[in-house]
Amino acid sequence: MRASWPRRRSSRNGDRRVIGMLRALLVSCVLLAPAYARAAVAPAQQSCFLLYEVGVGQRSRDPDPACEQRYSPASTFKIPHALFALDAGAVSGPDEVMAYDGQGDWAPLARRDHSLATAMRYSVVWYFQRIAQRLGMQRERDYLRKIGYGNQDAGSDLTHFWLGDALTISPLEQQRFLLDLYADRLPLSKPAMAQVRAMLVQPQGQVTNARGEHAFAAPWPAGAVVSAKTGSVTDRAGRGVRWLVGHVQRGKRAYVFVSCVVGAKDLDQNAAIDLAARELQAAQVL
Repeated sequence: MRASWPRRRSSRNGDRRVIGMLRALLVSCVLLAPAYARAAVAPAQQSCFLLYEVGVGQRSRDPDPACEQRYSPASTFKIPHALFALDAGAVSGPDEVMAYDGQGDWAPLARRDHSLATAMRYSVVWYFQRIAQRLGMQRERDYLRKIGYGNQDAGSDLTHFWLGDALTISPLEQQRFLLDLYADRLPLSKPAMAQVRAMLVQPQGQVTNARGEHAFAAPWPAGAVVSAKTGSVTDRAGRGVRWLVGHVQRGKRAYVFVSCVVGAKDLDQNAAIDLAARELQAAQVL
């Protein structure tokens, strides 16, 4: 019997060591779990840049799957939205002013009266929400189907469906829409298309949005005319979606471009602007 005591003590000591290790492992797992969870749900950054030369064809297409995936159009939807409003007569023209009612936590540039043209330039959300109210949900849905815009889904929220909500569109679909707009191929009034194209023209060396003017691939080649619209939103999946879509005219040559970057909700607001500037300069378009 005495010979068996050491074996029992050894067994008990071993059990205690195993239990202690298991407890330590359990505590580590509990402490690290939130960090691993955050890493697991944080969206990986994706980007897409498309460049199409009118009359020639595709000049550049980023192979990232982001080019074919649909995302919220955010404020790039102001382009078709302005077309709908002008085509339907919901606004009289680019100079129709709506009074700011003092409501809403908007960027400083939005806190004043705006015309359709300035609301486009400074990406004034409240102005386009009023356009949506004037059009109504049925006409919004009809127009989305008429031009085949993205998933053509206006959902149920009349004043937010393009802002991280039901409506989504892929970069390739954005490119097709812009090509149709600049070729007068959309099934909308030609004056409306001409007016919207004019409103998209940017100041020399810059692009503008709700936060003001941003340097863009400056200096531009002599005679270059850049038209563009930004977009920025956090979508239903918690992803930050950034856009810059537009058109470049250089003499007889014309290009349509689409820049899209998707990542964490705190993604740099200028991510798509910076991507487009780099790619347009690299392609010697700007």
